[in-house]
Amino acid sequence: MRLNELLGHRVLDRAGDDIGGVADVRLVQDGPLQPSMQAAFRVDGLIVVEKHATRLLGYERHVGPALLRWLVHRRLGAVWYLPWQDVAAVTDGTVQASSGREDLKPLEEMPRY
Repeated sequence: MRLNELLGHRVLDRAGDDIGGVADVRLVQDGPLQPSMQAAFRVDGLIVVEKHATRLLGYERHVGPALLRWLVHRRLGAVWYLPWQDVAAVTDGTVQASSGREDLKPLEEMPRY
């Protein structure tokens, strides 16, 4: 599976309730050393948007002009981070989480790296 195939998938919590759509994939470069002398990337988690799985431009965090942030949050709804270890299954069009909506962290609480 290619990472871009995950974009737009609906995310269901452990009870089967719709949480939102996958808007982005968070990668961390801490894998084994590659022939290019760079560490490989691994999937760290998914960015899940409540209302519309759309392209994120950074305004979902607390950066940028207040009015623009307000408009983006109004359109997107809540933006959560789903750690990859909490992904139970990926099927056609859906991602099944092993955690509940209440267990997800808001994206703005996640450290940037």
